[in-house]
Amino acid sequence: MHRNPRLVISILVVLAALLTASMAMAQAPSPQGPASKPSEKDMHGLMIYGKGFLIFASEPDGWDANTDAAAREYQSNVVFFPRDPESRKNEVNIRVRLNKKTTEDPEEDMLADVQGYKKQYPETKFQPLTIRHPECKTSAKLFYTPGDYYEYVAYVNPGKQHSLMFSITMSKSRKEATPQELAAYEHVLQSLRLVETSN
Repeated sequence: MHRNPRLVISILVVLAALLTASMAMAQAPSPQGPASKPSEKDMHGLMIYGKGFLIFASEPDGWDANTDAAAREYQSNVVFFPRDPESRKNEVNIRVRLNKKTTEDPEEDMLADVQGYKKQYPETKFQPLTIRHPECKTSAKLFYTPGDYYEYVAYVNPGKQHSLMFSITMSKSRKEATPQELAAYEHVLQSLRLVETSN
């Protein structure tokens, strides 16, 4: 078997970056207090393979990742489900999907989504989110109808060298996300790294 040395080096670099980031996350104090501080004992690194790409992600404390039937059902590369019964009762999940880029600016993708929702669901309200990826351009917004549904949507551009864009969505029925659920969403978003491979 012939290995692509540039790909191997790229993967090793990403792995080293992920290890450094994980150590920093475990040691850094949380600005939102104990409720949003990620656990140091229950974070699981994930490598998600697809045709022409490799996603590195991290599973938050108290959540389980699925890359099989559930991910296909949600048309995503990976779906995270909470173990907390109250979150499950409100149908909370976090979905990560790679899409072909149409722009280098994630704000343009978000604007197109907002305009589409305004036409199709005029009752939908929008609220900006401050969540950001530590290294990549990010656009994040809450789409919601009070008392009905809440969709936390973010687009992350992993860099000009990539032809793909991350879409990260957290859904919840009836109620806004709790601080713990928002912390899990931010954890997943900030953990994402991408390596594109030759087919």
